[in-house]
Amino acid sequence: MVLKLREQLIKQVAIYLPYLSSESCQCLTAKQRERILRWLAAHDCLSNSIVPYITKSLLSIPLYSLEFYKCYQLTNDMLIEFAKASNFSRLKSLIIHQCHQVDDSGIRAITKGQLSLEFIALRKLNNLTNAGLDGIHSAFLKEIDFRWNEKIQDQGILTIVSNNLNLRSIHLINCHSLTGQCVIYIAQNLAGKLEILDIEGLKYLDAEVFVHLVDYCPNIRSLNLFGIINLDADGLFTLFVRSAHMLQLNLSYTSCFLQEPVADYLCCMPLSLVDLCLSGTQIYNTKILIRALTRLTRLEHLRINGLAAINDQALEKILSIIGCRLKTLEMNGYITVGSLSDRSIEHIVRYCPVLEQISLNLFSFTSTLDSLLELFSTPKRALRLHSVSLSSFRNINERVLWCLVENCLNLTELELSGIPCVNDTLISSLKHCKKLSHLNIKGCKQVTDSSICDLLGVCQFISLVLSGCFHLTDQSILAMAHTQPFLEEIYISGCIRISPVAVRFLQDSTIRRLYIDHKIPNALPDALMARNLDTGLFEQVR
Repeated sequence: MVLKLREQLIKQVAIYLPYLSSESCQCLTAKQRERILRWLAAHDCLSNSIVPYITKSLLSIPLYSLEFYKCYQLTNDMLIEFAKASNFSRLKSLIIHQCHQVDDSGIRAITKGQLSLEFIALRKLNNLTNAGLDGIHSAFLKEIDFRWNEKIQDQGILTIVSNNLNLRSIHLINCHSLTGQCVIYIAQNLAGKLEILDIEGLKYLDAEVFVHLVDYCPNIRSLNLFGIINLDADGLFTLFVRSAHMLQLNLSYTSCFLQEPVADYLCCMPLSLVDLCLSGTQIYNTKILIRALTRLTRLEHLRINGLAAINDQALEKILSIIGCRLKTLEMNGYITVGSLSDRSIEHIVRYCPVLEQISLNLFSFTSTLDSLLELFSTPKRALRLHSVSLSSFRNINERVLWCLVENCLNLTELELSGIPCVNDTLISSLKHCKKLSHLNIKGCKQVTDSSICDLLGVCQFISLVLSGCFHLTDQSILAMAHTQPFLEEIYISGCIRISPVAVRFLQDSTIRRLYIDHKIPNALPDALMARNLDTGLFEQVR
């Protein structure tokens, strides 16, 4: 994969924007101007000196989407100047993520008068308070995402929902100043229009909150209660028995099911559920868990990571009833529980014929996964799989891995971290999986530049986790720079033969901002690896 001419031109226009006349930019479409501005923000090219050229050349026609992702150069003054542009009033999408210099004044300026907004994401803004939300008014606004904003309080959420009565989807993950009162405000103002509510990380939800949800919001279909330790048990029971249209429910890492009378409430979960996550939930009664899950015959996606109540026999009883419809099965972290064996793998293969995603990370150190041979070698089932995670299987049968890479040709995500037998030959065979976009081979110490470069010429990656593959050198990084323009994150900690200089070159070559995790002890910041023309090997330039 190489950078298309279109993307090359956008990059060149962004670099030379100050030298282009406004007349020469008139041929640019709104979509192209949005990409140019996004490139400037993603590569730290925003400065006070370039703002006039942006307003004159890029904002001379209406734009419909703006994105500033981890742009530490973005300031309130820049947003104010952008907002002054004569045609700047037709935004449909606005994303400002982790821009530390932005506060209320900048947000008010950029959102004022944006009457066509459909989606707005203001994430990880340390200085954003209730006052910054006053200017958000749009009859078309359907979704807001305010995750990780520590200073937004209940009153700010009331302002948002009372000014935007057509909201359908609300994400308030880890906004730690919020209380259950914000949920009451949401329910009262949005009523039957609310469909998705994500309030992961709230400290406490009492019975009144749940009563408001079921009384006012009969059409809610997705609710995320991840990590809310203090859930009122009676309120949760009310939610279960009165939510007729609930499709997706996340109760991960909630502790209200410790006592059996409360755990029994799980047997009242809505029969309409299609997607259920109970990961890390403290359920210790196996019979209750079996009874609760076997009722949900419409389930297609099940995540039950690290549950102490699960054993081989329980899993067979559960999957024999609901396995025929399951498309997603996550069962990670059972090493610490120690209650599952290869028998459980046999049950998965036997009872789950339509799986599309399977995740068994940290499932067992001793399992060989022989039963997966049937799953991976049956063409119809193998081609259905698009996500497979099998980390830390030290005793895995190597035939299972070969069956996986040769037959599962529609894979988009693959995790094989911590498996000792993963080598260059195996990774090179992934060339047949041309849709592969996420690869995790952390700690696979036999992998070298050879196989990685083979893959880079075929697959278009978004995420690469290569930490601990210490044979990798700058050869792989330079190959990525020339073939992976859409790469968004790379993990290469412990790769001591990869130089910081090469990593910076890769960072400059991607379209979006590239997240890099590259921790190496005692590395020289300006060290460079290059090919020795005599030996053909990559070595450090001295």
